[in-house]
Amino acid sequence: MHPPALQPTDVLVVPSALGELKIPLCRPLFIKASATDGVHTFGGKDLLVVDSRPQFAEVAILRAFEEAGWQGRWLETYPYRKNPRLWKAWHPDGPRAQVHVPIAETWVIEKLNAIAAANNNSFSGCWDVVAWKNDHLVFAESKKQKKDRMRGTQVRWLEAALRCGCAVEDFLVVEWSTA
Repeated sequence: MHPPALQPTDVLVVPSALGELKIPLCRPLFIKASATDGVHTFGGKDLLVVDSRPQFAEVAILRAFEEAGWQGRWLETYPYRKNPRLWKAWHPDGPRAQVHVPIAETWVIEKLNAIAAANNNSFSGCWDVVAWKNDHLVFAESKKQKKDRMRGTQVRWLEAALRCGCAVEDFLVVEWSTA
């Protein structure tokens, strides 16, 4: 179900109001960008080599899905809790230079809106990447190994999605490190 580069090898146990949830987990190795002069780091995020230029892990994850025939977007919800930005790449000039790329598939938009409605009418906590292929939707969350952890808002999004018919297997934690 997942792209070859993001095959789960473990699970992340997430305590939730719905009980302990075992979320598929993969641990890919990405290449750290060395030439990063002039690239906005969006609050100090690590830059990786994606498409032969410095970008973020969210774009690397999105590319892994796209290379396996999926469509997708990086959903940026901060500070856009009610109307997230949908990106496919990172422009080096920073957040205001990003290109918003709407999702054309009605069923994907309807599912995202239903989850947001079940999440107190907010996209807050939506996982970083949403990808779809045929009639299957996956949410992937980028976490740098030994640095990041799941936040309460992300657990609440997960719970809202489960209440809207998604399965635990429709989620993927991408705990990445760099070479």
